[in-house]
Amino acid sequence: MSRAHVDQNLFGGTVSGLVKEMRPWQWYKQSILLLGLVFSENLFDPTAVTNVALGIVAFCAIAGTTYIGNDILDIEEDRNHPRKKHRPIASGQVTIPVAVSFAILLFVGGIGLSWYLGPLFLLVVITYLAQNALYSSFLKEIVIVDVMVIAIGFVLRAIAGVVAIDVYLSPWLVVCTFLGALMLALGKRRHEMVESRDPASSRSILAEYTRETLDQLLVVVLAALVVSYSLYTFYRSGMWMMATLPFAIFAAFRYHFLVHTRDLGGDPKFLFSDMPFVVNLIVWGVLVVAVLYGVPSQFVELIG
Repeated sequence: MSRAHVDQNLFGGTVSGLVKEMRPWQWYKQSILLLGLVFSENLFDPTAVTNVALGIVAFCAIAGTTYIGNDILDIEEDRNHPRKKHRPIASGQVTIPVAVSFAILLFVGGIGLSWYLGPLFLLVVITYLAQNALYSSFLKEIVIVDVMVIAIGFVLRAIAGVVAIDVYLSPWLVVCTFLGALMLALGKRRHEMVESRDPASSRSILAEYTRETLDQLLVVVLAALVVSYSLYTFYRSGMWMMATLPFAIFAAFRYHFLVHTRDLGGDPKFLFSDMPFVVNLIVWGVLVVAVLYGVPSQFVELIG
């Protein structure tokens, strides 16, 4: 095999590893930025859509920076994890100097886009970076705080989506996003305990949890999420939004069911392989958009 062919394979492997380090399969997390666009009734405003799209790209770049940073800091723990040991940095596919250089490029690009979207958006991004740095440094070692910090990261994404289009930040958006993300984080912790024979070797904080504790916390958070969304539909959006409530409840219950019976809590992307969950999510989304943009009221007026 020629030296050029070896170098080409090495370069291709490095590029492939860098792409994997950005976790493209987790970019769906940035869809949280769309919540402000939809619920502020700006979904069909081209300027607002453009700003949110740029915000999503910025967060993908910034998130890629944090993923790389976390993988470098957690390299030893990842090598002891049954699944994470295959990550590019942990496996040696990508060297640390190359990973650091790529992270710097992502950081500069993400910060540049954030600055373009305005000082408030940039402030949210900087807060997100600070939160991730604190999490990686020591907050991930504090029981319960670790999952709360993860949930706050999703709240910051939701706030960024609102800031990008300069609309009112609803407290309901903050509360429901936080509780939904907290439910997913707890489900992930439970999955990690079930998946590994020695959970503490792959994530030290798991030594502080028990499966029973996580199950109880999941139920509490799930109940709080259902109540919060119910109150939102009752008091904020009028009678028609209440029609979306059964679908929201089903989504929460279905997730709880899948965590305990199908072991799908490790990564929320696996939810998209569950057809009942996906169909319910689509119906919920269509109903929400229809209600927010006055379709039921217009229909009533038409037939009246």
